[in-house]
Amino acid sequence: MLDINVEAEKSLSKLNCNVVYQYPEVFAETPIISYYCLTECGGFYADNSECIQDGHLQIDVWSDLASECGELSILVNDVMEEDGWTREMSMDVPKKEDKIYHRTMRFQKYFTL
Repeated sequence: MLDINVEAEKSLSKLNCNVVYQYPEVFAETPIISYYCLTECGGFYADNSECIQDGHLQIDVWSDLASECGELSILVNDVMEEDGWTREMSMDVPKKEDKIYHRTMRFQKYFTL
């Protein structure tokens, strides 16, 4: 089994941004990218051994500016695709009470073990 959070952190560390696991504790220094594993499961088995793992990841982009949130989402997508991830979806999440713009993205990747 492979920890896809470690793989995600490797990819996201290429961005010049605060990257945190799960959920930002403080929103004082935006933009922030948060990430966590949605699911990990066996993708292919041979001789009773897992050969390929299927991983699904959620990434959230947080920013004080709508334009920055959108631009950073494009950069996240580019970095993830360069590392073999496939974007399954992306959507804005309305959150007006604290004026933080939020976009959630989901990615999938097969890992050879």
